[in-house]
Amino acid sequence: MIFDRSEYDLLASIVFRPDYPGWKPDVKELPNGDGKVDEKKYAHIAPKYLPGLGSGRERTLLLRALFIAHERAERVFDELVQDGIGFERFRPDIRYGALRVLEYAPKIGLSHPHRDFDLFTLQGYRSDPSPFKAYDRQHVPATALEIDPGLHLGELGEEIGLGKATLHEVVPSDETQFSIVYFAIPDWDARFVEGERGGSPTVKDWLNERMARSRTAFKAYQ
Repeated sequence: MIFDRSEYDLLASIVFRPDYPGWKPDVKELPNGDGKVDEKKYAHIAPKYLPGLGSGRERTLLLRALFIAHERAERVFDELVQDGIGFERFRPDIRYGALRVLEYAPKIGLSHPHRDFDLFTLQGYRSDPSPFKAYDRQHVPATALEIDPGLHLGELGEEIGLGKATLHEVVPSDETQFSIVYFAIPDWDARFVEGERGGSPTVKDWLNERMARSRTAFKAYQ
């Protein structure tokens, strides 16, 4: 794990506040774009949410956590791409990555079986690992899993050739579940190879299309 329970509690005390812009409690997630709504509480730590937030200490704590997670994402990416040929433009970019802090309520908190729409997702912390289920990860390099055993590939990663996106879910538990994950995202302006994705769109184009199907409310990335 990247973080422990005390670090989770510290981050949660900052991001689950009404004045924190990365927490949008009225926005629900439909991760597969299929109309099935996940029951969970979550907030994102990302650079765009930090300017002007709270105290300097709080901003520094959030930025530190983001950098720690991103450093691991860089290491995982190097293992996934091996020789790196043709992939460097899709390297995780901390400007667009997001650290997600989650809470699942007892018995009702869940995440339907789905695939994330990033390059890959790191498991930063889990109060109880057993409700997290990941399927079909046999193609993920063992060296990458050694760095992050909870690693699972996303749809964007599959799109560029890192491997098949990992189907996964979080099932309800009798206890409240607490977790942190990091979504690795490349530069939004990175372009797909000519002829792919309908005329070489950017990562931003791809994300806007995917996000529009996965949120009850969504403002397109500019």
